Amino acid sequence: MRIIRLKRKIFTALLFVLPIAIRAQSVSADRWFAFNRAGAGNSNLQCFIPNNIHVSNGYLVITTKVENATCSSIDLAHANFQYTSGFVSMRSFNFLYGTVEFRAKFGGGDGSGAWPVVWMQDASCQASDPTGTDDRCNGQEIDIAEILQSNFKQVNQQIHLDNFLHNDGCTASASDTSKNFHTYQLVWSPGRLAFKIDGTTTCSVSGAYLPKEPMYLKIDTFVGNYGGQVKNESLPWVTLIDYVRVTQGNSVVFSDDFDSETTVRPAQYIEVIPPPKHPSLRTIIARALRSKPIVILVISLAAIFVVTVIRFRGTKSNREGV
Repeated sequence: MRIIRLKRKIFTALLFVLPIAIRAQSVSADRWFAFNRAGAGNSNLQCFIPNNIHVSNGYLVITTKVENATCSSIDLAHANFQYTSGFVSMRSFNFLYGTVEFRAKFGGGDGSGAWPVVWMQDASCQASDPTGTDDRCNGQEIDIAEILQSNFKQVNQQIHLDNFLHNDGCTASASDTSKNFHTYQLVWSPGRLAFKIDGTTTCSVSGAYLPKEPMYLKIDTFVGNYGGQVKNESLPWVTLIDYVRVTQGNSVVFSDDFDSETTVRPAQYIEVIPPPKHPSLRTIIARALRSKPIVILVISLAAIFVVTVIRFRGTKSNREGV
């Protein structure tokens, strides 16, 4: 009986230790997802593909071009599209209140049909957003800097909350945002949003209905629709993001200067298969070996040795007792 209990304890310990170690090996430091999907019902002229996202010379580069591609998303069936573009979102980081700051030059130009936007959405959308899987997120939206109707001398700063019940916002003037870099800020505090361009407050929104839950940042360029009629001769469009920073008080809680290609990783569909309720020891060891950490291999071999010794001693005792 003692031998059986000891074996169960070893088995139980392995059930807890090995999966934890396996999960630890899969943790990634990547900060952004590059989308691989179509847009949405109101932005359906382009495929977002990871190849249109890269990091170069300290910039996040988003390219939009005339290119046939096939893709789908939540709102759109698998179909062929005439344009490709780029879309990134924070992979796992989200925050409640603070200051978002970024420096950017948007791709397109007046009358081009480009619709670039840097915006925030509630964190309930974050996990499924890159691959377009609907998880019934709450849909709270803050547009920090949005270019509408290809007017690159105006910046739309607006909210869309509670199924478009609240749509407060402003239109700020700025020197051509497709030819000049500007620094954009959103100061988010309880019941108040303050939008800034190059240090000057350009819009303020106050109200008890403003978001009270964590949000995350998204950056993309849509084609047409709210960008106006597309002029193919104006493509390709190139958006450059110099840096993104989030601060809370005096603390920087997120910062990316885009100095490394590894900061962005393409989104992928991941099939999750739940493990059996009582996996065999052989299955557990096989999983550990696939993850390839030496520590897990040593633990597994040690466990096999202990169980073998226990079985040998039990068999020997039984024989001696006969």
